[in-house]
Amino acid sequence: MKQETKYPTHLEAKNSLDLCLELFNDSKTMNEADIKTAFLGISNSVQIRDYSLGAVGFALNDYQDINRFFTLLSAIGGESAHLEAVWSAFAYEFENREEAYSHLNKAKELDPANSLAGLLFRVFGAGFPPASLGSMRNELHPRVLEGLADLEGVAVRENI
Repeated sequence: MKQETKYPTHLEAKNSLDLCLELFNDSKTMNEADIKTAFLGISNSVQIRDYSLGAVGFALNDYQDINRFFTLLSAIGGESAHLEAVWSAFAYEFENREEAYSHLNKAKELDPANSLAGLLFRVFGAGFPPASLGSMRNELHPRVLEGLADLEGVAVRENI
């Protein structure tokens, strides 16, 4: 019998992501339940996906750390079009274009209708300056945070 997944609220997913980033930054052990909660949030909510763009960008400044963090999330959580799209944005920002397209292609393979992957294909194809992605992300993050406040108590799959 297949066990039904219990989806976290947006606040639970955000808090788990923040905790995982803090522990990762401090080279401390993360709780597998928090990793799964963060993964489920990113994978099942556009709002948490967008929040992760800012949160990861503010917490981790080195692409090797970002890459290791996303590798850990996917190793524990599984495959996710949202996670692959976010990962591709960071790869592009750090001028790892081949890797950026690899993650973007994986996102489209997992979900051909993924909105962020579609946007990023257009952005990358237009030759958007990689450093501009970080600036745009930093400008949008406060608005993403405001939007999350409206979803307190709402499970991540309830607003799809």
